[in-house]
Amino acid sequence: MPDSGKLALICLRVFLILHLAATGVGLGVGAMRCKAPYEKVQQNYCYYIADEEPLPTSFSNFCYQEKRTSRVCLESAEEMHVLANYLYGVGFQNGTQFWSAGHRWPGDLQFYWNYFGRARAINYTNWLADEPTPRLGLNCMLLTLQEGQLFMSSASCHAQAVDICEQLLINEPTIMH
Repeated sequence: MPDSGKLALICLRVFLILHLAATGVGLGVGAMRCKAPYEKVQQNYCYYIADEEPLPTSFSNFCYQEKRTSRVCLESAEEMHVLANYLYGVGFQNGTQFWSAGHRWPGDLQFYWNYFGRARAINYTNWLADEPTPRLGLNCMLLTLQEGQLFMSSASCHAQAVDICEQLLINEPTIMH
C-alpha cells in the first residue's frame, strides 16, 4: 500500500491529466474536436447547418435558441472560401442564402458581428456590388452562395435564410460594445 505522500502525488497527477484534457490545454487547434452535432471543416472550423429549410426571420435564431452558440462570423477570405466549399460539398446550390451573425448596430450604419448581443468589428468583407446599402430596415447580413464563393448583403431581418451555427476552437474574440 503506498504511503500518503505517494497517494497524494498520484491523485495530483490524475487531477492534472483530467484537467488538461478537459480544458484543451496543451492541445493544438488541430487536435481540438467539435462538439456534436457540429462538423469539423478543415483544421480550424466547426459548423452546424441548423436545417436545410430557410427560417422565416432572423429572429428565429436556431443557433442561439437551440445550441447556445453564435451564427457564423467570417473572419477571413480563407474562412469564407472554406465555408463556401463545405456548403457546396453538402449539396447547397447557387443562390442559397444563409443567416450570418452580421447585424447593423442601432444608430450606426456600419455592420458588426453580433456575438451574443455584443458588437465585434468585421475585419474581412466580401460584399455584393452596391452593398451594404444604407437603407433603413436592411439591418441583417445574409451570405449568398454564388459560383464557389459566399457574398455578403444587407437584408431585412424578416427575409428567409438557412442558419449556420459556429463553434469556436480558439479563444473568444474581442468584444467592442
